[in-house]
Amino acid sequence: MKRIATIIASTVAAFGLAGAVATAASAETATSVVSIKGQGTLYKEAFAPVNAVLGATVIPDQGASKFRELTNVKFTLPKDFTFDTTNTEVCKKDVGQINPENANKPTAAVIAQCPNSVVGDGTATINIAGFVAAPVTDPVLTVFNGGKDNNGNPQLFIQGYSATVVPGGHGVPMKAVLKNGQMDVAVPPLAANSAVTTFSIKLPGTKGQDKKFVNAKCANGSLDGTADLTLGQYDENTGKYTNVSTIGSNDSTNPCTGAAGKGKYANLKIKGPKSVKKGKKGTYKVTLKNAGTATIKSAKVAASGKGVSGKVSAGSIAPGKSKTVKVKVKFAKKGSVKAKFKATGKKTSAKTGTFKVKVK
Repeated sequence: MKRIATIIASTVAAFGLAGAVATAASAETATSVVSIKGQGTLYKEAFAPVNAVLGATVIPDQGASKFRELTNVKFTLPKDFTFDTTNTEVCKKDVGQINPENANKPTAAVIAQCPNSVVGDGTATINIAGFVAAPVTDPVLTVFNGGKDNNGNPQLFIQGYSATVVPGGHGVPMKAVLKNGQMDVAVPPLAANSAVTTFSIKLPGTKGQDKKFVNAKCANGSLDGTADLTLGQYDENTGKYTNVSTIGSNDSTNPCTGAAGKGKYANLKIKGPKSVKKGKKGTYKVTLKNAGTATIKSAKVAASGKGVSGKVSAGSIAPGKSKTVKVKVKFAKKGSVKAKFKATGKKTSAKTGTFKVKVK
């Protein structure tokens, strides 16, 4: 830390700020960007891939020479906005979340640890020691799929790296958790009380490996968002922040049009007895999944075939959801029978599946 402090002091001196007086910066303001745009058609009920840009900027009080440090940004996002962490490899290697020193590597080296987990990128500005007149604009942000936290919420791991903030480069780990329409981005203390004053994250951006990682649906004609920024002054002696306050930012609006969509059955999954006595009934579990873009209404399953009969109602099935129903099927003829299960619904194409049964 002594070496870093010496380097920072030299950098501050190079900016001609060695004798600058730290004017109180308790009245900063902030702006934010929440941009959500569909990659194609958006739907009222079903999630579809979107491009998202999330950013924030701290603006110093007029005449102030320093910024307080940014400690947290809480984005308020549409509830119809989510990360699909299931189709992208989770970065299980430490990119600084456990040991911050592991983030202190060039961007390429950190990406090499989890190349298939990158879901976005971005940029940032750091002000050396918080001085307004000492911005460093080369920091690069890399966003990784962090899977889900202990509460089942999707999370992102973020590495911020600057090649010039100190000789040899300097990296910082961050983490973001999305829960109930809010995404917290935690920013750790930087060397020599430097301050992150702007940042912008693009998902999937140019580096994201999964173009379907970010999803949204348009149920109400707009996907709006805003952000609250928490600022403070870090005391290295106590390890705590003082002069802490949270400031709000502008609202971002993203008008959208949600298409009605159409329900669609995925392949049926059928389980049940492979042998049944003539004249008796066997109970079969049929799993129905809606792989379409609208709710399947009045869903039903009917069993048919030689001497085969049975049916059951399944109600409604929302897009992306599954429902398992029990169909009691009666077999009236002996022999090897191919029972045919047919799923139907209003304004939905039927889907069939077969199950071989030996009737004794």
